[in-house]
Amino acid sequence: MARRVLHISDCHLVAPGETLLQTDTEATLRAVLNQAVDEAAQDGCDAIIASGDVAHTPTTPVYERFLHIVNDYFSVPMLALPGNHDVLQAMQQAGVSMAPIVWADWHLQALDSHEDDRPKSLITELDRQAVAQGLAQGAAHWVLLATHHPLVLVDCPWLDKDRIVGPLELMNWLNAASQQRLRGAVFGHAHQEVAGRVGAWPVFGVPSTCFQFRPRSPKFAIDDKGPGYQWLDLSKDGKISRTVRRVAV
Repeated sequence: MARRVLHISDCHLVAPGETLLQTDTEATLRAVLNQAVDEAAQDGCDAIIASGDVAHTPTTPVYERFLHIVNDYFSVPMLALPGNHDVLQAMQQAGVSMAPIVWADWHLQALDSHEDDRPKSLITELDRQAVAQGLAQGAAHWVLLATHHPLVLVDCPWLDKDRIVGPLELMNWLNAASQQRLRGAVFGHAHQEVAGRVGAWPVFGVPSTCFQFRPRSPKFAIDDKGPGYQWLDLSKDGKISRTVRRVAV
């Protein structure tokens, strides 16, 4: 039986009653979760990954509201990680869980690539140590990594300058740290659908639950596509398949 994981990202929640780029980001998040929970009723959902930029107004009450919104629709484990618009301390104070999710067959592991209030990715030695400690918590057969920043170029120069540096070295290190169990990675930040490879590993970027960035744009530009998310189907033989979904708002 495959594990089914809902992947959301870049929710950019703000204070109640406020909007961001003319978008009610709570309404779009709820639209995503409402559609996803209907799909889960038929096909199941074992966990949620929220890969950063949970908040645009990074205060503890906003993160608490994020948890409340998600819990209105799902009661499954959630692995969350901070993005460049997040403040880690406020996330932790709100109780947003960044702990790995470990089953007998799959291990979902976060890698913190963010620095508070800076767009560029930053992975420190402490971040690597945290991943190594997380991987030591379980002996699942396969590992899926989640980051905020992209591991591949997305053909948007204004975004690509902030991607993770040295992705192949990083994935090789992670594969060794996981005892050759790494099977792929997912990320956010790009606000668009992305599929690529780093060495032998597939990597998938997910649309934002709010507004989207225009693909292949040399500078900041908003696309007209709707909010999105993706389903990750993790098979017992280590294969990852994904289905991107959109909502109309």
